[in-house]
Amino acid sequence: MLRLPHDLGAFIGIATIAAVGFSLPAAGDTATAHMPSANVAMTNSAPPPAGPTLPAQTIQRHSDGLFYVEAKANGTTIRFVVDTGATVVVLNKADAEKLGIPYDQLVSKASMRTAGGSSDMRWAKIDRLDMGAKRIEKIEVAVVEGGLPVSLMGQNALEQLGTLTLRGNTMTIH
Repeated sequence: MLRLPHDLGAFIGIATIAAVGFSLPAAGDTATAHMPSANVAMTNSAPPPAGPTLPAQTIQRHSDGLFYVEAKANGTTIRFVVDTGATVVVLNKADAEKLGIPYDQLVSKASMRTAGGSSDMRWAKIDRLDMGAKRIEKIEVAVVEGGLPVSLMGQNALEQLGTLTLRGNTMTIH
């Protein structure tokens, strides 16, 4: 029987947090009430993107079964796990602080509904997110205080990066 380390089990539980969805910000928050939505294409039948075609990025599955990517957020390298079930990019507190986003000073408070209950989070925005030759500007992110060992690359970023194709142990972002 396969036994997962305790940290990986906790991570999978936290990843479920993002998969279930986020609540709207509370009354009086400065964040908009519009929740990001995304569709991740999983087939090769999507029409080609408008404008110049950028090179595809191929990512190998890690030994833990997940796909990890490194991206530069506001010029700082952050490691993300690709989570097609997460509605938005989720930063853990440590990564947010690397970007100069102090969790305690974020005024837009909300909570995430998860399989395990509710967790506090706060809304923030990243001015620039670069992954390979692709750039996303002014992307909304959720920042969680604890329990998440690695940040999550959610659908609001994935939809802007391109079409995702999963084949065996490789994921390609076109």
